[in-house]
Amino acid sequence: MASLEHLDESEHAKIAKAYEFARKAHDGVLRKSGEPYITHPVAVARILSELSLDVDALSAGLLHDTVEDTPVTLEDIEREFGPDVRRIVEGETKVSKLTKLSGQNLHDEQAENLRQMLIAMTGDIRVIIVKLADRLHNMRTLGSMKPEKQQRIAKETLEIFAPLAHRLGIGQIKWELEDLSFQYLYPAEYQQLRGQLEQSQEVLTGAVAREIEELKIALSHDGELSRLLGGFDISGRSKHLWSIFQKMQRDGKSLEQIFDLLAIRVILRPHSVSEEEVSLPAEEGENQAESESRLERATVALEATREKRVCYQTLGAVHSMWTPIPGRFKDYIAVPKPNGYQSLHTTVISFTGQPIEVQIRSLRMHQIAEFGVAAHWLYKQGDSLEARGNKATWIAQLEQLQFEISDASDFIDAVKDDLLSGRVFVFTPKGETVNLPKGATPIDFAYHIHTRVGDTCMGARANGSIVPLAYELQNGDRVEILTQKNGHPSLDWMNIAVTRSARTKIRHFFRTLERQEALENGHSTLERYLRKRGLAVRQLMRTKNLEDASEKLMGSRNPDDVYLAVSAGRLTPGAVAKVLDPTLEPEPTLPTLKPPVVGKPRAGGIFIDGVAMQDIKAAHC
Repeated sequence: MASLEHLDESEHAKIAKAYEFARKAHDGVLRKSGEPYITHPVAVARILSELSLDVDALSAGLLHDTVEDTPVTLEDIEREFGPDVRRIVEGETKVSKLTKLSGQNLHDEQAENLRQMLIAMTGDIRVIIVKLADRLHNMRTLGSMKPEKQQRIAKETLEIFAPLAHRLGIGQIKWELEDLSFQYLYPAEYQQLRGQLEQSQEVLTGAVAREIEELKIALSHDGELSRLLGGFDISGRSKHLWSIFQKMQRDGKSLEQIFDLLAIRVILRPHSVSEEEVSLPAEEGENQAESESRLERATVALEATREKRVCYQTLGAVHSMWTPIPGRFKDYIAVPKPNGYQSLHTTVISFTGQPIEVQIRSLRMHQIAEFGVAAHWLYKQGDSLEARGNKATWIAQLEQLQFEISDASDFIDAVKDDLLSGRVFVFTPKGETVNLPKGATPIDFAYHIHTRVGDTCMGARANGSIVPLAYELQNGDRVEILTQKNGHPSLDWMNIAVTRSARTKIRHFFRTLERQEALENGHSTLERYLRKRGLAVRQLMRTKNLEDASEKLMGSRNPDDVYLAVSAGRLTPGAVAKVLDPTLEPEPTLPTLKPPVVGKPRAGGIFIDGVAMQDIKAAHC
């Protein structure tokens, strides 16, 4: 099987075992095409291997039809291949057992189909990736089906599976599903467009090849880029048939009137950041793990900066070579698509006068563009399922979609519009993008920028207008936080903030504040007592004396422990004073006096300087 380099020998053995298990289970069964049935799960596993999925996903791809179509049980799968493989096969089986589209109420049944896939996806996203691979191979072999079934499956693919692949960012599956669906849904238009493209393909491809060579030379001779890049790849391709057809239909244009039928893709491989480039001074009290974590964060930040830098510098080289067409530039690096897609798109007039779209991205961005969420699913040995899930935490938010929309038609429309609508993208006043969970407020934004900004936040503006701190941020909002130098959080913010990070920082502020107030109270209580006893306060409260007293009274040499104990009443100031000055005589005690009996006040009340006594309350000190 192709593309198994990412697996070790033991994982190769598991794949071989899964193949033998599936081959025996499907022995003697043929597909509609007349081929042995085992060719289908093998093809599914091959597609998954091209996405560099893990061994359990590949095993599940080989086994995905065994429970539904053979006597094999889920218990058999778990016993032979473990709980993860069982989970994926079980989810795949549940999706496959859904009511087939009858054509009678097509829209509602499609919605229910997709709803069930979402339920399975929130449990383990590999269920959906296996399902997409399954559907892709079925579409590749759809020619053996009757025309009615071809139309039904192609329509379902175009309306459900291709958008799903798009929302997961798996571009290579999305494009192929769309073009295959186009072939069966609009056969005449498909053949006509394909023929027209083939006629001009040879000329266009030759022109693009010359442009690619020119661009390679330009990038190779750019000294600054050469210093930052480990290499680059440039390739040319035609736009996909379905996207061209959609553009023709939408704009009412002929093929000759469509711009940028060809695209050049530039994939950059920046040098990794070396240890010498990340030099951080040690922080006081920092242990090795904290130091390594800080170094790792700094390295990631520097690599991200370098990655963007080489992309924008390459864009400059492209615009220096060719004339950019105004209004045809899209910056998906500064503002990524909700599915994580990042790239620079610009359309230029080439030397031949042909408009060409140039896409510029890093290798990491390219992997996300092609493999989407699967690019985050490259597991390290020993990762737990929970750890894997954290690589795409936004997927978990899809679960809520099941409960928000009850109408099936509305549900599928919402999914088509924005299947993975769990994030909101807003801008800082400087135009930088901030990616927050949907429902986030200015409080979450402020703490995302910096803890100090959050702590001193006193208000916010969105798009130039004052908004409440409870305002729900919307995509595209330009957010400005108003701060006050001596400002501090309110406990009410715990009911406003939605991110765990912001809530944790608010709690930390109040815990720190309580401790500081307790320290100040303990310090002042002890100082007042020493002054009252006529002792030399400045001398006795020197750090060395307090450390000695703390060691004797609290078992530590931290004076703060004494102050906190005095403030809490666990230690009397007299006990501390006795340790600080062993010659101190015991404090004289006063005789206990019975309080005088106070009669009831007159109806008019008792007044002191015009203030009624019943209006005065004692402070709870």
